[in-house]
Amino acid sequence: MLGLLLTLPLLVFSASATLECDAVPWKLPFHTANGPHIYSADNKEVTYLGTNWPGHQNAMIPEGLQYSSVKDIVSHITGLGLNSVRLTFAIELVDDIYDGVDATLEYTLTNALGAENGTIVLGEVLAHNPQFTKDTTRLEVYDTVALELAAQGVYLHLDNHVSKAIWCCSNNDGNAWFGDEYFNVTNWLRGWKFMAAHVSLSFKFFSGTINKI
Repeated sequence: MLGLLLTLPLLVFSASATLECDAVPWKLPFHTANGPHIYSADNKEVTYLGTNWPGHQNAMIPEGLQYSSVKDIVSHITGLGLNSVRLTFAIELVDDIYDGVDATLEYTLTNALGAENGTIVLGEVLAHNPQFTKDTTRLEVYDTVALELAAQGVYLHLDNHVSKAIWCCSNNDGNAWFGDEYFNVTNWLRGWKFMAAHVSLSFKFFSGTINKI
C-alpha cells in the first residue's frame, strides 16, 4: 500500500469558470484554516462524500464505459448523494504523451485486452458513449469525465495512483517507493506537472491558477 500512500494526489476540482457558480455547492478555491477542516473560498465548511473511479489500469481510461455512458455513471454517483470523485491515473499515460502520442481508444483497448476482446469492448464503449470515436484519445476521455462531473456538481480529486498502469497495490509491484522499478521520480514529477497544467489550461480550475505540487 506504500505506493498508494506516497503518490499523494493534488486536489483539483472539475469546475470551470462558467460551471462553478451554477453546479458545484462550494466556491473555489478551497483552503484549510485551523485543524483538519476544509473551507470554501467564502469560508463555508466543506464535507466530502466521495467515491473512487479507477482509470489507472492497463487501458488507462476511466473504467466502466463499456457498460454505461459517462453521463449516466456521474448521475448514479450524484443519485447516491455523493459530491466528489477520486479519479485515478497512471504516470505511464503522461510518459506516452511525452514519447509523442496519446493513444486512441482503439489502440489502448486492443493493446490492453488483445485484438478480439479489445475490439468488442471498443464497440461497447462507443455504443454507450457516442460522443467518442475509435480515434478519441485517452486524455480526451478524462476531459469528458471531468466536464460531466462539473456539470453535475461533483468535485474531482485527481489521483496519481500508480506509475506503471497495472492493478495495485503491493510492496513489490514496482510502484511502491521512489526509485522502484517503475517509480521513476523524474517522470513522476513531470507527470504531475503535466496534469496540473492540463487541467488549469483546459478547465480553468482555481480560476486559472494551480497550486504548487
